[in-house]
Amino acid sequence: MPIWLRYAIGAQACLLVGMGIGRFGYAPMIPVLIESGQLAEFETGRVGALNLAGYVLGAVATARLRHRWHEAAVLRTCLVLALLSLVASILPFGYLWLASWRLLVGIVVAVMMILGISYVTRFAPPDRVARATSIAFSGVGLGIFFSAVGLPFLLDAGVAAAWAGAAAVGAVATGVGLWAWSGAPRLEATHVPEHRVRIPVEGWKLVAAQFLFSVGLIPHSIYWVDYIVRGLGHPMSHGALHWTLVGAGAVLGTLLWGRLADRIGLTPGLVVIFAMLSASIALPVLAPGGLVLLFSSLVFGSQPGSSAVIAGRAQQVMGTGAMTPLWRWMTISVGAAQLLGAPVLVELFNRTGSHTPVFLAGGTAMALASVLCATLPRDADATGRT
Repeated sequence: MPIWLRYAIGAQACLLVGMGIGRFGYAPMIPVLIESGQLAEFETGRVGALNLAGYVLGAVATARLRHRWHEAAVLRTCLVLALLSLVASILPFGYLWLASWRLLVGIVVAVMMILGISYVTRFAPPDRVARATSIAFSGVGLGIFFSAVGLPFLLDAGVAAAWAGAAAVGAVATGVGLWAWSGAPRLEATHVPEHRVRIPVEGWKLVAAQFLFSVGLIPHSIYWVDYIVRGLGHPMSHGALHWTLVGAGAVLGTLLWGRLADRIGLTPGLVVIFAMLSASIALPVLAPGGLVLLFSSLVFGSQPGSSAVIAGRAQQVMGTGAMTPLWRWMTISVGAAQLLGAPVLVELFNRTGSHTPVFLAGGTAMALASVLCATLPRDADATGRT
């Protein structure tokens, strides 16, 4: 097996455990957590916010962690901690217990995101970068699909059964990840301190695009099922079906976007992907027909694929072996966008009582990301700088 494929599978396992299940598996459990009395309604939001705060903390802490320890050892430790958080969540010990483990999984998934994707882009051949990162980010898609399809059935047996099922899937992925990262070399042969790595203008444009992209995801992440059920008057089963389609899009779209970027280039690929995502966010409130809703669920679900492509573009900007500082800033921008953007869009919905301005705001943010990426140099003109 090529070494780049092994590391892509390792990153896939990390993102499956930490983000696909660790983050997205929480949302379907919220109603049952409230009904069972394990959490009060206001506590569920706080637990979610702590997970996002942990993501930012992990991104900030990554530079110190990789300076003190071998990056592959950090990845293996984070994998085990992410699995431990799923196992610990089975125990019904209340708000502080669950909040602490959700904070931890937020921290470790950011570390795994930064270091795992840095390994993938460091060792993948230039003509395989988009495909390799797509394999890695498909872990997010697989986790979303499991959360959309598997968890609702497990929740019929109670929230403990759902956490146990999530932990079982996580255990398999952790085993794969521990194998993939065993014997991995240091990420960079000659380590350059991050404060000495200069990020060029193109890199900061990618940071801004990642921020706008993350803001654009918020409407669907919070209100998509609510819009279909309460906004359009469809039954709850219809909303559940569309969330399953989001999961299917997350699995299939990640690989398809990678192939598109390998064919037309990473920069044009980003422009097309962000434009498609913008349309998928805004169109449902402008023309809410059946085909539009289908298009929206599938294309929005494919969003992990855009992260794969933008990661490959970041590697081009910085050059082989120097991507980690830029990717760390891009990861921080994701957490910042969620912490800042979610309260603003929620308040916008509360004040207007309408889904329309929320989804149009998200579509506009994604369109701006597309325009910003259009100002980047073509792939062949990208050069690494240190």
